[in-house]
This record gives sequence, C-alpha cells and structure tokens, in this order.
Amino acid sequence: MSAVSGNDQFSESEVGLSQKEAEAVAKEKVEGMTIEKVEKEKEDGTFVYEFEGKLEDGKQVDVEVEANTGEVLQVENEDDDSNETSAEDLKVTKDEAEKTAKEKASGSEMKEAEIDAGHYEFEFQDEEFEYEVTVDGQSGEIKEFEKTKGNNKR
Repeated sequence: MSAVSGNDQFSESEVGLSQKEAEAVAKEKVEGMTIEKVEKEKEDGTFVYEFEGKLEDGKQVDVEVEANTGEVLQVENEDDDSNETSAEDLKVTKDEAEKTAKEKASGSEMKEAEIDAGHYEFEFQDEEFEYEVTVDGQSGEIKEFEKTKGNNKR
C-alpha cells in the first residue's frame, strides 16, 4: 500500500514516469522493499519520487527515483549505527572499498575519502556530476549512492 504526502510539488502530468512506474523501479533496485510512504519533490530543478519503506528484516530504506528518466539517484539504508566501528575493526580494506565505489561512480575522479561510523565515504566528480558513495566497512556493500549535477569546479 502506498500513501502520498499531501504537499506534492509536482503532478504526474509534469514528468515522464507515473508513481507506479517509479515504484516498480525502486522495488527492482531494492529487492524485498515494502513502500510505506511516497513524497514528490523538486530538488535543484529535478523532479524526484522519494520512497520510504522497510526491508524484509525490518530495516528502513529510502530510495530516490528521478521522475523523468527513472534513474535511481539514491538508496539509503537506515541501519542502527549504535554499533560504532573503528578503523581497526573494519573487515574491508580502504583499497577494496575504493574499488567498489569507483565501479559505482565509473569514469569519475575521487575527490575525498573518509571513514565514519564503520563505513567508508567517498566523493567523486566527473565533467557533469558529483557522486557520494558509502561502502559498508564490514560487508563491502554499497550502503548509499547519490549522484547530483556537479558545479564543474575542477
């Protein structure tokens, strides 16, 4: 069941994808996701469907889908970060995490890398976009991915 917030900032007639089509994209990207809330927002001139939901294990997940192209802009798993992990406790090396992140943000140049709460956080940039990639320090899986129009400062 999907609920739509009352302060929608665009109508489906303004975009290329219907809410149902965007929901299908989100569910394809995140297997086992049950959508609980949908918001339609305009972010920096881009129309975005934001889906909030739960995974089969009960963890929260948010997925942002570009409303014209169907591109997944961000997947955010809202894990309980109370189990803080130090750099020494990470099972994945920085090189391994960086390789995974570079594959996700292909063709871009790394600008910044840091470790935060047991995750590796990378920032990349190419001619057109900026990318933020968070890699889990225990599993090596991508926890968050965000792609935004860059400001072309090189």
